[in-house]
Amino acid sequence: MIFARYLLKEFLRLYLGICSTFLFVYCMIDFLEKNTRYFPKYGATWLVIFEYYLVQTPKMFVDISPFSVMFSAIITTWIFARSGEISALRAAGQSIRKICSPILIFSFAIGMTCFLISEFIVPEAMLRLQKVETVKIEKSELSQMFLESQWVRGEGSILHFKKLNQLERTLIDPEYIVLHNRNEVEQIVFARKAVFDQKRDVWSLVDARVSTFSEAGELLSTEKVSAFPTNVASQPPKLLREGVSSDLVSYRELRRVLSESRSSGGAMASREADLYQKLSSPFANLLFAFFALPFALRRERQADTYIGIVVCLLTAAMYSGGSASLRTMAVSGSVSPYLAAWCPPLLFLCFGVILMLRVDRRS
Repeated sequence: MIFARYLLKEFLRLYLGICSTFLFVYCMIDFLEKNTRYFPKYGATWLVIFEYYLVQTPKMFVDISPFSVMFSAIITTWIFARSGEISALRAAGQSIRKICSPILIFSFAIGMTCFLISEFIVPEAMLRLQKVETVKIEKSELSQMFLESQWVRGEGSILHFKKLNQLERTLIDPEYIVLHNRNEVEQIVFARKAVFDQKRDVWSLVDARVSTFSEAGELLSTEKVSAFPTNVASQPPKLLREGVSSDLVSYRELRRVLSESRSSGGAMASREADLYQKLSSPFANLLFAFFALPFALRRERQADTYIGIVVCLLTAAMYSGGSASLRTMAVSGSVSPYLAAWCPPLLFLCFGVILMLRVDRRS
């Protein structure tokens, strides 16, 4: 237990240091590039530039975390191996699995933390980034952040809108059509905007004009109401547009949009791949540690330990490249989105387990 706390303390110190270094290097490189044309072109102030990079921090942290875990695991085990502490534990009968288990458990916890960040923080941060870029830097109107005409299907109804305000999460000029059982129009509701009712979990039209029709198609009545709730619960509908980054929504929102799309017969292969990858991506933190540790310890007393480290980094690059390639294949329909998301983690997990067992047998 004492050694586990000692090991985790060193690992956490290195992890935070490496994460901070990666974030700083990325921001500096991006700043040097954008400060030549982009920032001077619009006269961005230092305060706006600081906010521009601050709101990107959650997304950058999630992206670089697996590589930070890998480097931290390699350096930590290398330090303990060079000092002879791991050899002493082996001589005392401790297996490599038991020695490394604190790092693996902590890496899993980091992965779960990354999932929570991507679920609850990243969407709002990326939306804020769009506002900083569009409004504060480029000095454009909020209307530039609208998405163009789209529709969403509900149960026996259709919600059409002209534009979507991503910042306020409101629909501009919505038109809501309620159908009879035989798909004949029962009501048509026009409004100036629609807002999402968090209590009812549906879109609600504001200042609406309701026209009611008979089954024969005759206009029965027209009335104005301050609010007209729909039965459309797809939030936010911006995901029905291809090309919009999935970072703008959480796993729950993306799953709901996909459910609405399937019920209306829509095909969204790219969004299905995004949905499954939102679950599988955090496991990269554990996987990178899983196959980093055996590589770092395989020849702890020989100079060619560095060869194992290089191989480990190349393997991580293969993992990232393979995941991206499989996602592309999933979007084109060549492979299942579920398979594309989970095949790399499972394969590399097996690879890491085999390496760990081989190191144990050699010790």
